[in-house]
Amino acid sequence: MVATPVRRLVTEIIFLLPIIIVVGIFGHLAAMNVTFTIVLTIVFTVNLIVRFLLVNQKGDWIFFVLGVAAGGGNDLISQINGIYHYTSLTVLPFLQGLLPLWMIAFWGQVFLLFRKVFHVSWFKGPGFSKDGRFLQGWFSTRLLVDIIVLVILRIAIYRLYLDPVFPAAIYGSVIVTRLLLIHPGKNELLIMAILPYAFMFEGLMVTFGLYVYYNPVFMGLPAWLLLWWAFLVPLLLKQVFDMIEYAIAKKPAEVSKQ
Repeated sequence: MVATPVRRLVTEIIFLLPIIIVVGIFGHLAAMNVTFTIVLTIVFTVNLIVRFLLVNQKGDWIFFVLGVAAGGGNDLISQINGIYHYTSLTVLPFLQGLLPLWMIAFWGQVFLLFRKVFHVSWFKGPGFSKDGRFLQGWFSTRLLVDIIVLVILRIAIYRLYLDPVFPAAIYGSVIVTRLLLIHPGKNELLIMAILPYAFMFEGLMVTFGLYVYYNPVFMGLPAWLLLWWAFLVPLLLKQVFDMIEYAIAKKPAEVSKQ
């Protein structure tokens, strides 16, 4: 029997629970002894392997690799720019002072969770259709605007992360302007409404000592980061995920016509 979108979401959350538990136990210790970093790496790896063996869905590997590249890449660039820093020691010398290797792979698992959230009927929305203005309909004006917003927000935080006020002010003004220019759909507003799960999850990681932000205001998180999540997940990522889902769904149909 094919699992419903809600059951798939619940299953994905279940596979995130061991991560929260193991970081809660070993997060602080991994900053003092690399042995605990190795323990975290083993648990994260085994958990991920079991997850793919038991509940893999068609296309999951695509979203996992996207998470590793986009989430892990952004994480690494943020470390290089000094926005926050991981306390966990790393077993790889070239990553020392940046981030543990397992965290890059973990971003893939986070993107799998986002995929399952977007499949729930309340959050699904109309989906993607090739009616954009650029690249033979794949690229819409809205997506172009959101990529520009993404670049503005990243440049702002790379330059102003030490300031306690300006980053949040810039993030707030840019995101509100975006929402006024292009009104979000009902499903996107619902995704925004449930985003505290993302705040709480990352807040737990920080509370457990995995990494440290400057100027925290809530569970070790800065104000600009809360606004970043509110833009990134329901607006930009949702569009990109819908495009990928469209391509995955269309591929078998194209093959059958040949």
